[in-house]
Amino acid sequence: MSDISKFNFVSLEVEAEGTLERDATGWKFSEIKLRPLLKVAQEKDHDRGARLLEKAERACLIARSITARITLEPVVELVPEIALSEATL
Repeated sequence: MSDISKFNFVSLEVEAEGTLERDATGWKFSEIKLRPLLKVAQEKDHDRGARLLEKAERACLIARSITARITLEPVVELVPEIALSEATL
């Protein structure tokens, strides 16, 4: 999604949490929470990054194929350019 959109970012980490429930047929996931943490270098990329995370979730083949409720809890964090250049030294 970021390549197609020509969107540059510093890093992306995703935490996932699933809730299992048992019904008459056995165990299944009833809910999955996805918590992506997207780090961007420029303030102008904050809102666009959030929109792209939501778009990626809607376009995800796996997410569209499972019956469990999926909750997206995205966080976009600004990493100042000065801190970014220091991290690459």
